[in-house]
Amino acid sequence: GSEMRQLLGRLPLFILSLTHVHAFTSVPSLPATRDQCSVARCSQGAAIGPLGAPIRNKLRRASLPHGGGTLLRMGGSEMEKKQSELLNSLLLQRSIQTQLYYYAEFRDDFKKQWLEDFLDHKGLLLFHSFGGLKVSVTEYLETMMNTAPYTYTISANWGSTMGGSKDNPFVQRAAVKTYNETIHPQKVVKGIMDIREQLKGEWVNDLSTIDFEDHIFWEELEDEVHHASLAEAAERVARIEEEKKASEKASLQKGGENATASGGETRGTKTLTSRAPATSDPPPFSLESRERNPLGVSDNLVVQSIRGEQGSTPLRGKNYDVCKKAATYIAVRQVVSRLDGGVAEARAQGAWLRQTWDAEYKNLFETDSGRFVSEHFLSGLARKPTLAMPVAGSLYSVNPMDLTKKVVEARRRVLQGWRDYLESGEVESGHTEIMRDLLIKSFGTL
Repeated sequence: GSEMRQLLGRLPLFILSLTHVHAFTSVPSLPATRDQCSVARCSQGAAIGPLGAPIRNKLRRASLPHGGGTLLRMGGSEMEKKQSELLNSLLLQRSIQTQLYYYAEFRDDFKKQWLEDFLDHKGLLLFHSFGGLKVSVTEYLETMMNTAPYTYTISANWGSTMGGSKDNPFVQRAAVKTYNETIHPQKVVKGIMDIREQLKGEWVNDLSTIDFEDHIFWEELEDEVHHASLAEAAERVARIEEEKKASEKASLQKGGENATASGGETRGTKTLTSRAPATSDPPPFSLESRERNPLGVSDNLVVQSIRGEQGSTPLRGKNYDVCKKAATYIAVRQVVSRLDGGVAEARAQGAWLRQTWDAEYKNLFETDSGRFVSEHFLSGLARKPTLAMPVAGSLYSVNPMDLTKKVVEARRRVLQGWRDYLESGEVESGHTEIMRDLLIKSFGTL
C-alpha cells in the first residue's frame, strides 16, 4: 500500500540500473576497424544496416513534439500553456543529440545507430532546430526504460589480407572472428537524463545572456539610424547646393552672360558628402551563408565564454542558438495573436506582421535552416520601412521597428518563464517520478 510506496520512494535510484537487465555473457571487445566490421544479427531480430552507411532520412523539417501540430496554430494563452512542454521536449531533444555526439566522437557506431533508430529519429544528430522529437518526453523515456537489451553479433576479419592472388594457397588469410555487443537501454536513458540535468544548468546561465545581446542589438541599430539621419541630412544639403548652382547658371545664361557662367563662378562652394555609411538591407539569408551572423555579435558571447572550458557540453553554442530560435518563434506567435485581438490600428500591424512572417521567415523557423535565424529575422524586420496598411476601409501606419521591439519584449518574457521552469526542479522531479514508477512496476512483476 502507501507504506510500501513510501519505502520504495526512499530506495537509491541506482537500483534501477539493475532492473530489466537480462543476464548475458560478457565477451571481450576486439580492436576491429570500421571497414572490417559488419553487424550479423540482433538478439531480437532487428534489422541493422552496415556501419558508416550514409543517413538518407535526415530530419529537415521541424515536426513539433506530442501535440506540436496544434502548437503551430496556437497563440496567446493557449501557447503559454504549451511553453513548458515545448521547452521540456527541446531539452530532451538536445540531450539525445549530445549523447549521439558522444557516440560519434568515440566511434561507438553501434549505440549511435541504435539510438537514432529508436522511435525513428534518423538524422537527429545533424538536425539544428526545435521540434525534432517525434513523441512526448514521457513516452520517449518510459519506452526506452521498458525496452529489453539488444545484443549484436559482430563479425570481424583479423590479420593482413594484403598481397597474393585470391587462390594462392601459400598466403595466410585473415581469420573471421565474432564477438557480442550488448546495448542496455536502461543505462542509455539514465545517461540521457544526466545530460538533461547538465544542459538545464547551462541553459539557466546562457538564456540570461540574450538580454545583453538585445541591448547590443538596439545600440547598434540606433547608431545605424543616427548615421543614416546624418547621411540623409548631408545629401539634402548637397542637393540644395546643386539646385542653387543650377539656378544661378540658368540665370546667367538667360542674361546673356554665357562667358561668365561657363567660366565657373562657383568658386568657394563645396559639396557636402557624408562620411556615415548609408543604410542597406541585410544580405539575403541562405543555407550557404547561414554560419555568418548578420549582426556580428550575437551568439559569440556564449561561444567565446565557453571556449576551452572542459566542463561545458560540446553542443552548448548550438543549443543556445536553437533556444533563441524557439523563443523567437513563440514570441512572434504571441505578438500576432495579441495584435489580432486589439483595435483597428493593432489589427493592421498584426496583419502586416503575419504576412511578412508567412512570406519571408516562417519556413526558416519551422525547418532546419542553420544558425542565426532569429538574428536574421530581427535584423531584417527592424530595417524595413514604415508603411500604411488598410484595415476596414482605413489606412493605418505600421512601424516595423516598433513591432520588432514588441517581439523582443515578448521573447524576454518567454525566456524568463523558461528560466523559472528550469530553476523550479521540475526536470529532476520528472526523472525521479519516471524511475520510481518503473521501479514499483518492476517489483510488482516479481
